[in-house]
Amino acid sequence: MIGKITSSSSHITYVCQVYGEREVPNPPRAEEYGFGTFVGISQRGGGYLVGVISNTTLLNPEFGTLGPRLSPEADLAVFAPDYLSEKLTLVSITILGAVDDAGRVTQGVPTVAAEIDAPVRRLTQEEIIAFHRAGGSLQIAYLPMLLNNASKDPLMGALALDLIGQLERLFPEEGSRLALLKGNVAWRARVEPLG
Repeated sequence: MIGKITSSSSHITYVCQVYGEREVPNPPRAEEYGFGTFVGISQRGGGYLVGVISNTTLLNPEFGTLGPRLSPEADLAVFAPDYLSEKLTLVSITILGAVDDAGRVTQGVPTVAAEIDAPVRRLTQEEIIAFHRAGGSLQIAYLPMLLNNASKDPLMGALALDLIGQLERLFPEEGSRLALLKGNVAWRARVEPLG
C-alpha cells in the first residue's frame, strides 16, 4: 500500500497521504509513488478506480518555527513513542477510469467517486496492461481528458507524455502509433502555452 485518500479537489482529482515510517511496517519507497505511477484506489463493494500520480506536495509545519524544542526528534521515539510527526508527503492522483468487481474496464470519468481513507496501491504491470487492453486493442480514451486539463495544470502535458512513454515500453507492437501520438502531444504541449 502507498497510502490513503485524504481529500479531493474534483471528481477526478484526489489527494493521497503517503504512509510514513510509524504508520505501517513497510512504508513505501519514493520510487513507488513517483510522478506517472499507475495506482488503484479501492472501492467499497469491489473494484477500484485507476489513477496516476500527477503531483507531489511536501508538508512540514515545523519549518520556520523558531524556539526551543523539548526533545530532539531522535529522542521522541524513545521518550514519546505516541508522538505523531506532522511532516507529510501528499501525492495528487488524477483518475483515468475504473475496473469493476467483474474486471470490466471503463476509461474516462468514473460514475462513483473515491471515499475518504480508501487505500491506494501501486498497480501491477499486468493490471496496467489489462486496463489499456479493454476490448482487445490498445485504448487510451482518457488522454483527451488529461490534455484538456493542461490549461489548468501545466504538469498534465508532461504527464501525458510520460504515460505514452510507459505504454511504448508495455506495448512495443504499437510503437509506431504511439510515437506519432507522442509527437502530437509534445507539439501541443509546446504550442498551447504560447496562446
